[in-house]
This record gives sequence, structure tokens and C-alpha cells, in this order.
Amino acid sequence: MKLENYELDKFLGKGAFGEVYLTTKKGESKKFATKKLDREEMEKEQDAMKYLRNEIVILQYLNHPNIVKFEEVKKTKKHFYIIMEYCNGGDLTGALEKYREKYGKPFPEEIVQHFMKQIISAFKYLHSLKVIHRDVKTDNILLNYDNEEDKKNLNLMKAQVKIIDFGFACKVSPKGLQYSVLGSPINMDPLILKKLNSSTNKTRQLGYNESADIWSIGTVCYEMLIGKSAFDAEDMEDLVKKVEDGSYSVPTNLSHEVVSFLNGMLQYEGKRRLTAAQLSRHEFLTKNVKDFHAIDLKKVSKKVGEEGVKINVKSNNTIWSIFNADSQSLLSSIVGNQFIKPIDEKEELAFEEMKKAGPNSTTASFVQLPSKGIPDNPTDTSVKGMTEDELKNMHKESNYTFSGSIFDDK
Repeated sequence: MKLENYELDKFLGKGAFGEVYLTTKKGESKKFATKKLDREEMEKEQDAMKYLRNEIVILQYLNHPNIVKFEEVKKTKKHFYIIMEYCNGGDLTGALEKYREKYGKPFPEEIVQHFMKQIISAFKYLHSLKVIHRDVKTDNILLNYDNEEDKKNLNLMKAQVKIIDFGFACKVSPKGLQYSVLGSPINMDPLILKKLNSSTNKTRQLGYNESADIWSIGTVCYEMLIGKSAFDAEDMEDLVKKVEDGSYSVPTNLSHEVVSFLNGMLQYEGKRRLTAAQLSRHEFLTKNVKDFHAIDLKKVSKKVGEEGVKINVKSNNTIWSIFNADSQSLLSSIVGNQFIKPIDEKEELAFEEMKKAGPNSTTASFVQLPSKGIPDNPTDTSVKGMTEDELKNMHKESNYTFSGSIFDDK
């Protein structure tokens, strides 16, 4: 099948509104993935068209190695053709299944660290631009390998992460909050889940920000480590009940570092979660895995059940409910360097204050640290696809420069 200077070479799969093809461009060896969408069916569904346009407009101005790249859109009388970067490794859901089939267990911490470095880097970039994804899940994280041998051998340490599916993404409003109920319930911020299942105006009027993505990233991280959802549920009612209860378990064979990392994301209240910028400096991502510390059962203050150590996302002193902080060395490892490394004098002073605070300090203390939100530095920082007003607003709020014209939807 030909489309101007493209050739749709191989059928890859089918979705609700069309098909996906492996694609090549005339004169280039690079491969693309093309969504061939039925225009009549899409135009019948107003929401589908809205989310499609939203994804195209947003992807046009994003440029990061761990975010799938948009190439172009083409239209005929019967179809839309959305041409994007091709990823040969499938999604993270499939990779988890293949790994379990091959090794009989979920990912080890080394592989989780490898993937989380890339995921956090992508969201540090997105959030620096005040863009929220709002549907972070293993299905929306693709993998790409440089060669077929690594793909065949499931050499995940050679796989590059690509975040996809920006249909629900948005730029945070000037007020700093969003209100739409979007996403996948199993990975959804507790506040959005509450809004989804509430009929009261008071609950519906509650807003959320970039921290909603952080919760979802935490659920993805947990799934990679444990092999199941943090709040595994049979139905929506069961899910809501489990999230509201707030308890999840971590095996005692996990490291001190990864439990701390999870705890920084899986906090019931958004304001208590670490930011993507802070997570990028967490020792789970910056230390060598061989230097991680095992959880010492003698220092676990709560009873250890069959599933491991119980953690509650609503607790004001989550860290201290897991570990006794009766020794200065343990206190330093949790409060000091293990959480996030200071990047300026103010943060250095804040860390010193936390070290004095002792076991009664709350995880909120960590989250309230000032952060410059230093963005990543892609080689090409030009961004296209925004209106002049959007460009000006985004330029004020980030270190990036933007150029180009708005996507033409005529």
C-alpha cells in the first residue's frame, strides 16, 4: 500500500478505529509506524477526534529521546494516516510477560532501574513544560532495540523506553490544576479515582497537577518489581476500597533504596509525592545496584506478613513505620542521601534540618524541599505546533525555546 512518498509495508495490528502498519519513506532506511484510521468512524466519535487532534498537537512540540516522535499526518477522503517513530520491542506489558515466561519472576532491580531512569527523565522534561500525560501505564510504554539480536534475546538492559499515547495529555492550566477525569483506574491518582466514583460537587471540584503522573509512574514501577498491580482488584468497587484503605505490600527481598523510591511516589496526597526532578536525584537511580542495602528484618517495626512489609500510602510517617530509625547510620541513609541529593544551598540546609528531625518527621518534609526542576537537555530544543500565545506561556515557564506554526486541521 502506498501513500505519497511512504509505503505501508507490513500490517502490525488493529485498534478500535483502524490499523497499524510498519512503514518506510522513499529514499530513507528509517522505519515508521503508521496508524491508518477510518475517517468516517473517527468523525462520528467527537471524543475520539478530540483526543487524536490533542495527541498530534502535543507530540509536535515534544522532543525527548524517551518520548515517541511524531513524523507527520496525512489525510485522504476516507482515512487519516498518523506517521510516527517505530519501536520494535513492543510494550512494557508484553516485556514483563515474556520475562516471567523465561525466568519465572518479575524484573530484577537492575532492569527496573534501567527503565525508571528513562521514564523519570521523560517526565522531568514533560513536567518542566507543564505537560501532564494522564494515562501512564505499562501499555503506554514502548521499547526499542538497536538490533534484532538484543530483541530476540530479550536483552532488556539494551532496550530504550518510549512513552506513547498522548491523547489524554494536557498543559496544566494557569491556575496550576486540572479537573477532567481521565486515565486508567488501576493506575489512577487516588484523587481522580475518587472524582470518578463520586456524585458530590465538592469532590468533583477537586483539582490535581503533575503529581498525578507521579502516582501512576509509582504503580508502573511496582508492577515491574512485583509482577502485579499495587492495588490488585477484582472490580471497580474493590479497587476503590483498596486504594482508599491505602495499604500495599513489598517483599522483604527488595532493597532499602527501591522501597524508598516507591514510597516517594505512592503517597495518597499529591503534595507529599516527590517531583520528577527530585526522583531523578534519588539514590535508586543514581547508585550502582550492587551498592544497594537489603531491608534488615531486625529494623522492620511492623509485623511482616506473607506478602512482605505492609506500607500505607496515607500514613504521615510511612518511612518510619517500615524502618526503626534508632541508629544514626540508618537515619542518615533514609533522610540524608538516600532520598534525593541537594542541588543548591537551600536544599542543603533543608537536609540538615531533616537529619535533626528524627523519626517523627513526615514524608511531607521531603516533598516540600525547594526544587529548581532542572529540565533535561535534548540536543534539538526547537519545538513546533503551538499557537503564539501557547508558545509565549510555555517559554515563560521553562528553559526551552519554541518555534513553528500550529498544526493545520483544515
